[in-house]
Amino acid sequence: MKEQLRQPALSLAQQIRRIGHYLITGWRRQLLSVFFILFTVFLIVRVIYGNWELLANYAWEIRPEWLLYGIIAFFVDFFLVIWIWHLLVARLANYNNLHRTVKIYLQANLSRRIPGMVWYIASRALLYQGAGVSKTQISLLSGLELAFFMISGFVTTLLTLPFWSGLDEVLTPSTQFWASLFMVFLGVLLVHPRILQKLWQKTSRSLPEQELRWGDTAVWLTLYILTWIVGGLVLFSVINFFQPLPTVHLITVIGMWSLSGTISLAGFFTISFVGLREVTLIVLLTQLLPMPVTLIVAITVRLMWLTGELLASLFSFKL
Repeated sequence: MKEQLRQPALSLAQQIRRIGHYLITGWRRQLLSVFFILFTVFLIVRVIYGNWELLANYAWEIRPEWLLYGIIAFFVDFFLVIWIWHLLVARLANYNNLHRTVKIYLQANLSRRIPGMVWYIASRALLYQGAGVSKTQISLLSGLELAFFMISGFVTTLLTLPFWSGLDEVLTPSTQFWASLFMVFLGVLLVHPRILQKLWQKTSRSLPEQELRWGDTAVWLTLYILTWIVGGLVLFSVINFFQPLPTVHLITVIGMWSLSGTISLAGFFTISFVGLREVTLIVLLTQLLPMPVTLIVAITVRLMWLTGELLASLFSFKL
């Protein structure tokens, strides 16, 4: 009799779902949001404190208008990414509420400060569950978003390689051209609608809400490439805020931004406190700038992203 009444043990996935649902209901959701906000503020303060001596002793050549350009480009890039995410959710999950999507994206974005993409994806999936969207769909879409980011970043980097100084010493121009052409073709092939639908079907054991077309994937890939370009404009503006850099290096800076971002996405981990993207940026930018300037630029870009995401997340609670 006791054996008949005994409930089956919950699987690990079910336990995680229960814990996640518990955390995002009632007052606990507000407390969790406050925790992420305070954690982001802590990161900002620690970056400034850990590099205060360098920041205080640097011989500045401040040009304020370039910081304004960088801030404008940052918000263009930030909300362009949100718009593309909305397109993915509307097309593949049949959820077309832009207002709710923006709010969820901004609130879930706070959890990106915690090392490991799993927390970010899980928080986003749980928030969408409250809107009636399957957690499985959102998790798959988050993986698809990551794939598009990486492929588009890779393609953007390859398209800028001919403008990198010193590359001719390693590869001949014709080798660069054919290698870049092949890799771009490979990247485009990876976002073929049939390939994406097969991957979706194998991972979710179901088809997307609507059939994918080239018109979808080509637009998404182009838009994600555009986000890397705009992000490169942010980096170029920050550089010129501290030290003049001729526009002839703009395409190279865009390529360095996309390469460092792609490496960071592929890494899924953080080197020390600065971050894999920042370490890569520092190494790459030494081709164009003195080491102290590259460090300050990397720190400033990180602070800009942290602060911008924090302000946007605070704004989301007013939506």
